[in-house]
Amino acid sequence: MARFYCYTILILSLLISSCKENDSAPQKNKQQQTRDLLKKATEEQKKNPNLNSRLQFWKGKMLDVRYKGDSVALSIIYYNIAGVFYGMNKVDSVKQYMRAAWGLMEYQTGFDAEKVLLYSGLGNIAGLEHKLNQENYYYNRAGQMLLNDSIIDLTTKQKVNIYLAAAQSGIKLRQFPNAFKFNRKALLLLAASPDENDLKFRAYSQMALGFFHQNENPDSIYSYIQKMQALYVKYPDFQKATFLADRKTLYFIKKNQTDSIFFYQKKKMLMDLQDARENGINARSISTGNLFIDYADISSSFLSKKLIDSALFYLKKCESYTKEYPVMVDEQSVLLYKKNLVSYLFASKQYAKAEAQQEALLQASSSTYQAENVRAIAEMSTVIELQAKDKSISNLNTTVGLAQQRLQSNRLWLIIAALTTLLALSLVLLSYYVQRQRKLRNKNEKAQLEQRLLRTQMEPHFIFNTLSALQSFIRFDEKEKALKYLNKFSFLLRSSLELSRESYVALDQEIETLENYLALQQMRYDNAFEYVLSLEDQQEDLESVCLPPMLMQPFVENALIHGIDFNLKKGKINIGFVLNKDLLVVTISDNGKGIEANSVSTEHKSLATAISMERLAIMARETGLPAGIVIHSKINEGTQVTLTIPVKSVYTLKSKTVLLT
Repeated sequence: MARFYCYTILILSLLISSCKENDSAPQKNKQQQTRDLLKKATEEQKKNPNLNSRLQFWKGKMLDVRYKGDSVALSIIYYNIAGVFYGMNKVDSVKQYMRAAWGLMEYQTGFDAEKVLLYSGLGNIAGLEHKLNQENYYYNRAGQMLLNDSIIDLTTKQKVNIYLAAAQSGIKLRQFPNAFKFNRKALLLLAASPDENDLKFRAYSQMALGFFHQNENPDSIYSYIQKMQALYVKYPDFQKATFLADRKTLYFIKKNQTDSIFFYQKKKMLMDLQDARENGINARSISTGNLFIDYADISSSFLSKKLIDSALFYLKKCESYTKEYPVMVDEQSVLLYKKNLVSYLFASKQYAKAEAQQEALLQASSSTYQAENVRAIAEMSTVIELQAKDKSISNLNTTVGLAQQRLQSNRLWLIIAALTTLLALSLVLLSYYVQRQRKLRNKNEKAQLEQRLLRTQMEPHFIFNTLSALQSFIRFDEKEKALKYLNKFSFLLRSSLELSRESYVALDQEIETLENYLALQQMRYDNAFEYVLSLEDQQEDLESVCLPPMLMQPFVENALIHGIDFNLKKGKINIGFVLNKDLLVVTISDNGKGIEANSVSTEHKSLATAISMERLAIMARETGLPAGIVIHSKINEGTQVTLTIPVKSVYTLKSKTVLLT
């Protein structure tokens, strides 16, 4: 019966869509032809080295009558004009035409390839304006669209550039899991592109930089430096040499080898000086402020060697640079210079000047951090507004689509009338089937609501504890820690908000959220503990395994609060995952003092263990599979919590969604 009903609906849909296509086909074909011509012109103009000629070409297209009234075509034209101005380094014109292009494309349905390029272009603009959070938002939107749809009509080089831009912005904001995900996707595409050596070099360089900032083992950094070295030997150029020297400096900083650090710092400085001599104000070492940083780094190295005269020489170089190029030095670089200046004054026993400079440094640091904090909050507000706008656009497109369907259905009333008798018969025959499905759906929705209700009892508890830690940092005037902590917390909170409406989440997302939470707590307790998350070697497809969110986090929190002595700084937490068909067994163990029979806090138990047991009981009723919690503890040896959680595959969830709809 169900098949009969589906076939009836399918026939009706085909008739409706056929009439609709017949009405709009001539206009769509004409528009598609003009857009194809624009795409062909885009590829041809990329080969034209004369930017003025390219600009005149695209401005001529703006006046072409064929493109008037076609928002998509005009958007493509504006995007190309913005690209020409980008090459001319005219930032205001880039912003003007990019925003015009996005305004025309924003409310269009489809055209994913064009939207990906526009998101990437908006990320470039945000980068030019030093709006890191907005830059990250736009690049991530572009990268995520590519990940979600692998058949988007872009070249491999375009996709790789977008992935690398998203990874680079992630490193800037210390969002390392996201950054490595995009960077590895770029490397996967580059593996099939033997000629893109510059992009491969950039990908290796970004991986090395990410591992450095994530405080990974130096061997991880060195492995990518070796790959950079191999490419440089085969395809040498000036820019590769500069980046290679910089990454080697980072590696030897991790190895704490002072002489090697100094050697590569000086080597990079000499290359940046050569760039400045050859290209003047347009030199990359000048426009990025890299030469100033070179001087500051070398002065720091001389100070560590107690060679204060040499340090003074490069400090004066920094002063000369700021006078000659005052707008080319950012606030963080100036703070580095001032810090080195204070160290020099103390080393040369100029104590009065040192104390005065120390006070000025503290004030400058405070002002810089406050300004960055205000800027970050403003940017996050803008990002939230952009997300809300994207959602409203999606809802609007859905509403427009429904309205168009209703309009089309009114035009086809004769067809609907002819099929009314057949549909009525189908509904009568299928009434029993529909009632049965409705009961199943109501039962499923009731179980999901119970799950969400229990989960919402736990999320405020977690947020309260996190904000208490942030309050502690602020109370003790630890601004840098507070900012880093707030950054990590905002990433974790954003992840929690994205998953808050989901009944089931992928196991890899839950593990990523759990790892972010542990990293946050590790920072909160000043690295007083270590943690390890381990998974069976044969279990690789984590995205296809789904479970309710926030089941494991309370027990990890228990292990932290009740199982770790933060004063000893020897805490260890191990979390293991074993998947056995439809059951996931999670073990959470610590090396703490264990649980005494009379020392368990009933309040904490009610907030964590009791809620989780209720959630698992609901899952057991819903799935018919065993679910529960087992706690083993030994005094002075630690505690182990074993969770048995029924899981579902993403394919099962999708099929259930189809049946219940």
